Amino acid sequence: MKKMFFLFAVTALFLTACNNDNPASKIKDENVKKTQEKMAEMNKFPKMEFNTREIDFGTHKEGEILDTVFRFKNTGEVPLVITNVKTSCGCTTPYWPKKPIQPGASDVIKVKFNTHHKPGKQSKTITIHANTKNLTEVIKIKSYNIPQDKQGKEKLNTVNKILQNKMDPKKLGLTK
Repeated sequence: MKKMFFLFAVTALFLTACNNDNPASKIKDENVKKTQEKMAEMNKFPKMEFNTREIDFGTHKEGEILDTVFRFKNTGEVPLVITNVKTSCGCTTPYWPKKPIQPGASDVIKVKFNTHHKPGKQSKTITIHANTKNLTEVIKIKSYNIPQDKQGKEKLNTVNKILQNKMDPKKLGLTK
């Protein structure tokens, strides 16, 4: 009798546990619509459209602090969020908007370049980390800085001679 009761209980449990409901019938239409909207939104990105991606400061005296502004517009379909801006040199300082830039809106990235101890031709890159499709955007500044002291002028002349292949860097002890 105990075996019969146990067999009946296991059979009843098995039949109620194996509910033959269709899982698809439990999905709500409103959830499907929300998911489709999110999937469509995931394929939309902001786009940074700059007036120019490179600014040439021209010729300046070494030691000057140069500053400029890069103007851009979000031509994408969703808000633009800039998470960080990194420069190729500590002599360059960027300032960027911390709030999201809405589609169609414009803003600026300010850049200061300290030319102290930077004689000669200089080129610096500024890498913008944002939620754009490529995740980064690159802008550049460049200048030619006239050395202020004799040592800076000699260093610049040596570099220029090496670049023009008039002098061997090994003979100067600059390389091994």
